[in-house]
Amino acid sequence: MRNFRQLLRDCQLNYKILSRVFINQKTVNLHKFRTISFYKFREASFYKFLLLWLLVSLFLFPGVINSYYIPTSVLVIVCGDGEKDAGEVCDDGADNGKYAYNAANRYCNDSCTGYAPYCGDGIVQSSYGEECDDGNNVSGDGCSADCKTEIAVVVPGAPGVYIPPPVPTQVILKGIAYPEALITALYDGKVITIAKADSQANFKIEITDITAGVYTFSLWAEDRKGRRSITFSFTNTVSKGTITTVSGIFIPPTIELGKVKVLKGETLDILGQTAPLSELSISVESPQITGTTTADKVGDWDYPLDTTPLDEGSHIARARAETPDGLLSSYSKVLGFYIGPYAKEEICPRADFNKDGKTNLVDFSIMLYWWEKYNPGVDMNQDGIVNLPDFSILMYWWTG
Repeated sequence: MRNFRQLLRDCQLNYKILSRVFINQKTVNLHKFRTISFYKFREASFYKFLLLWLLVSLFLFPGVINSYYIPTSVLVIVCGDGEKDAGEVCDDGADNGKYAYNAANRYCNDSCTGYAPYCGDGIVQSSYGEECDDGNNVSGDGCSADCKTEIAVVVPGAPGVYIPPPVPTQVILKGIAYPEALITALYDGKVITIAKADSQANFKIEITDITAGVYTFSLWAEDRKGRRSITFSFTNTVSKGTITTVSGIFIPPTIELGKVKVLKGETLDILGQTAPLSELSISVESPQITGTTTADKVGDWDYPLDTTPLDEGSHIARARAETPDGLLSSYSKVLGFYIGPYAKEEICPRADFNKDGKTNLVDFSIMLYWWEKYNPGVDMNQDGIVNLPDFSILMYWWTG
């Protein structure tokens, strides 16, 4: 074995290589340098002394040198765990990549390097319904807070100033009646407009002259033969600066009887108009009988009622409709009819319905009970329904 001193005399270590080893000792195991090649060099004695000390330490005390070895660490980043790690801009977990409707609630993108699309990012995201995006969520600058285009108002003498138009207080009523029907709209009992349905029975009524409050809206329709529907009413709250849309309205069908008196076993035609191709359900009471029929392409319907199962006497009929899309109306007005021979004594003379010899409040109450229904004894003018003309006759015979 060579003498250690002789090895130092014959060989010299390249100190530049060795110096780089110590600079990067964090990641390199110094044991590898036991076999480093030696080369001759002519350097100052200081470096020779330094190299001598290092070599002696390397060969005689390898454990001491190796104790300065520092292992490296590995940084693991998981995007999508909901925790913002070093190197991530954000991390919203399962919400990463979702669209947001404003900057305050924006979500992280799928790689956690930025944010997913949102209203206010300066990019028009038409697939999410954006019409504009000016990089903010402020209305009144041409692009609203929810990225909808605002209509500019030119202010004389103030170029470049944008004043958004005020949002009107408006109510829109949308629904179905009968083809070409005239729709009368009321709120709180006051007629506000008359609109016309299209050929498919659809209608749309816009009410602009209205203030905030609670209103009872009413609608009734008149079909092409002059038959009037029952009044359809509902109550709704109207808020200031909003557009309230009420849709899905289906005005009940009109109804008419071919006769108001038939003999038992005769056929009674019940007819009217509704939305095209709707399914009609006709209900006859006393006893309860239900029949069905279908309206034609213009909404006309006709149901032939066989009166054989019905007892002689007074009966009532009404109808409701259901569109092919499944929209169901409420019942129509109620009409009365009589089955059997008609006797004159059934008519109450002088509107004395309780036959006490007087025409007074009691008789008036009886008439109200049969209002818009049929009762041969109360139907003074025999037009098939108890209504205003019969009331006029009652008032004529009024005794108090």
